Amino acid sequence: MNKFNRLVLPLAVIGCAVIATPITAETLEELDALAEITQDEAAGIKLAQEQAGRGEFLEAIGTLERVLANHPKSQSARLLHAVYLCRIDDQAGGAAEVAKLKRKHFPEETWQQATTICTLSGEDN
Repeated sequence: MNKFNRLVLPLAVIGCAVIATPITAETLEELDALAEITQDEAAGIKLAQEQAGRGEFLEAIGTLERVLANHPKSQSARLLHAVYLCRIDDQAGGAAEVAKLKRKHFPEETWQQATTICTLSGEDN
């Protein structure tokens, strides 16, 4: 049993270290490309949608945050940011983002889809 523990324990520690390592490490070149893409509002939103389509919601949220840093009045980026926050179960964050928006700036169907995904406090903007 002692020999078994000496063999298995180090492998378990190595396995945990591998699991804890981020899967998508970003290089400086990748970060530069992302910064450049998010200078353009539409391109940044499109990239975020592609990331979310692959299930990469945290990356999509980060991309949208960069878009919003460059385009703080972007209604589309903010609504999408709210939806993705709700997708990762940050209802409060999603509701805070939606509270900054005006419902009249969106088609009814788009607004309904977003509010279906995000359980909001019932406030109408």
